[in-house]
Amino acid sequence: MIGFRYISAAIIAVSLGATAHAQDSSSEVTNIDMTLYRAITISKVSDLSFGTVVKPNEGGSTVSISHVDGEISSTGGVVLLSTGPNAPPSRATFLVNGEGGQSFGIDVPGSFNLFRDGGGGFLTVQTSNDTVSTLSGALGGNGAVTIGVGGTISITDAQATGFYSGTFTVTAYYN
Repeated sequence: MIGFRYISAAIIAVSLGATAHAQDSSSEVTNIDMTLYRAITISKVSDLSFGTVVKPNEGGSTVSISHVDGEISSTGGVVLLSTGPNAPPSRATFLVNGEGGQSFGIDVPGSFNLFRDGGGGFLTVQTSNDTVSTLSGALGGNGAVTIGVGGTISITDAQATGFYSGTFTVTAYYN
C-alpha cells in the first residue's frame, strides 16, 4: 500500500507540472506576403542639345529648352540658328521600363557644366524635369513611359566661342 501512495503522488505531481507548463505558453499563426516587381530600367533615347547659338553682342542672355515638349526659347540678344553643327536643339529623353502602374521618381542633377573643347571656358546648365511619374499598364505587366530633361544656359558677350560639351546622369527608382 505504501508503494501505491508514492506512485500516485508521483503521477499527480507530474500531471500538475505538465498542466501548469501548458498554461505558460501560447501560439498564433501569421500570414506572410510580398509583391515582387520587375526591375526598373532607364534608357537614353535622345541627348540634350542647345543647338547652335550666336552669343549676344553685349550683356547677358539665356537659352532654355522645355523638358515637357522640347520647345526652345531665349531672352536677351542671343540668336538661335536653325542650322549648324548641333541643330536642331532638343530635350534629352529617356525611356523608363518597369512594373506596370507603379509610381517612380528620377534623380537629375540640378545643374552641371559644359566645358569648352580646348579649354578656356565653361557654361552651367540648370536642369528642368518631372520628378515623379507613373508607368503605363497594371501590376503584373510591363509598364513604360518616356520622360524629358530640359534646361537653361546663361550666356554673356564675354563667353569664349567654340564647342561646349558635358554629361549628366539620370537615375530612376520606385517610390
